[in-house]
Amino acid sequence: MGILNVTPDSFSDGGRFAKKSRRFDVDLDALVDAGRKLVRDGAGILDVGGESTRPGSDPVDEAEELRRVVPAVRALKAALDVPISVDAYRPAVADAALEVGAEIVNDVAAGRYVGSQKRFAREDEEEFPEEMAEVVRRRGAAVVLMHMRGVPKTMQEGTPTYPNGATKEVCAFLARRRDRFLELGIPLEKIAFDPGFGFGKTFEQNWELLKNVDKLHELGGVVLVGDSRKRFLAETARRFNESRGSQPDDDVDPDAISTRDFAAVVTTVALARKGAQIARVHNVALSAFALDLARRSGELSLEEEK
Repeated sequence: MGILNVTPDSFSDGGRFAKKSRRFDVDLDALVDAGRKLVRDGAGILDVGGESTRPGSDPVDEAEELRRVVPAVRALKAALDVPISVDAYRPAVADAALEVGAEIVNDVAAGRYVGSQKRFAREDEEEFPEEMAEVVRRRGAAVVLMHMRGVPKTMQEGTPTYPNGATKEVCAFLARRRDRFLELGIPLEKIAFDPGFGFGKTFEQNWELLKNVDKLHELGGVVLVGDSRKRFLAETARRFNESRGSQPDDDVDPDAISTRDFAAVVTTVALARKGAQIARVHNVALSAFALDLARRSGELSLEEEK
């Protein structure tokens, strides 16, 4: 799954497709060219997002997200013959994107955002309006249900706690959301599960989830992972340097995108070996190359990737 952020403030590619104007406008020709390259590099899905959900990010209003996302999805759909995913938690944005050609909703909130009330339901809240599930059902779309502790603006504040362990609690949450979506008529074969690396998790919790990602297969659907360029990979590089007594800029630069991409291709292969079927990545070519090397060396088979 190749990432196309039509935002001015995403961590590594914010403003990449901006036209030269006073406000943020998407250069659709540049976007389509980038999408075409991602497909050539090996992407089987293109994921379009109109709001940054990096830690500490401010939300945009719904009208602005629609202004960014709808033309982007429409242009990509017209030009490219691959499934389009919309990275959106607002039901109205997902609905509009599906209307113009998207086939998948990649929902970081797992359906917890109540558009009519403009709020996120709590992880354990029951009987709130299931607006995203209704959109997905009505449109016959597929959906990615991701775990996120809290909301993007504040999810990394303090120390996120998981008294029963991150793996157990994330799987339990995703099971509850799966059951609700099934009750509302979305078939299991159209649901994917994402543990939400970096979304309200500490360094140790991210690595715990990565090591135990195979547990998500017990949920029954597709497993999607998105550790590409996440902060915990940069933190791993810093700790690696410290363990050797080296300076931060020696050999492994934790602040370089190239370092995060290198770390991500290693973990992409590891996650594929654990059965993850979809990897959401920024550097598709490097990820595809790493998977090809793993296959050639006998470390990964097509059967394992299924």
